[in-house]
Amino acid sequence: MASGLSCPTRDGRISRTGCAFCDTRGSASFHSSPPASPSGSTNIREELLCQLPSIRARFGAGKFLAYFQSYTNTYGSAAALAVIYEQALSVPGISGLCIGTRPDCLNSEVLGVLRTFSERTYVSLELGIQSFDDSTLTWLKRGHDRATSLDALKRLALFAPSVHVCVHLIFGAPTDSATTARDTALLLNRFPLKGVKLHQLMILESTELGRRWKEAPFPTLSLQEYGEHVLEFIENLSPNVYLERLCASATQKQACLAPLWSCERWAPHNYLREFLVSRGCQQGSKIQPSDLTRIPFDENEKE
Repeated sequence: MASGLSCPTRDGRISRTGCAFCDTRGSASFHSSPPASPSGSTNIREELLCQLPSIRARFGAGKFLAYFQSYTNTYGSAAALAVIYEQALSVPGISGLCIGTRPDCLNSEVLGVLRTFSERTYVSLELGIQSFDDSTLTWLKRGHDRATSLDALKRLALFAPSVHVCVHLIFGAPTDSATTARDTALLLNRFPLKGVKLHQLMILESTELGRRWKEAPFPTLSLQEYGEHVLEFIENLSPNVYLERLCASATQKQACLAPLWSCERWAPHNYLREFLVSRGCQQGSKIQPSDLTRIPFDENEKE
């Protein structure tokens, strides 16, 4: 669903074109209309009350998480964010929040709001880090660097420890190194995060990457090549971290330019599961005890 908030790569704070991979829908909310305004004026309660009956009928579920997916859902004042989140939780059947955001939109006031809500209900922060490689972040036009992501993970651990942090990562940029997957997993092991969602690099129409690819096509990963990255990542990732997604799928098939296997939903997922089994994949099997050493945090540090 849409919170009504914008993004610093779209409102002019960083740029107005969005990240290179992001289309005009801001990473595709399935059940909502586009954001109403940068001020967060969308009536979240009414939106959910309208949507839930059909979702309940389709899945037979009784409890739900309100997923603020599109754009940057901590990009507002603490007061405005509290209103948005409270509206969602006021709807019968909503038992928690999933909040998509960026590492550069987590100031101390926002962390305070997240901490407050996470102490009374389940809160998952879907943190779009995408890469820890500065050259890849520049190529993707993210508008933040590796240091910003590391700082965000540290500050979340210190000041909002009850938030379920789920990191989003993209594999397959031409700027990635041969050891990107392994290095990323080993770095994440040093933080107390709870989950990871993996994405392959997708080239979509109406994006900066789409324009670049049409002008000068660059290689994208085959499903087998992507599987090798996933394998290396999982075998170097702490078993304490949930894998919440192995790959992504294009929500509008006609908009996907490459890789074309992204147009299918379950076939790539099933292939990856079989591939990992065939290779004897075990999460964390390649890590050493020292790889699980947490980054030391100063518990007395103040915002």
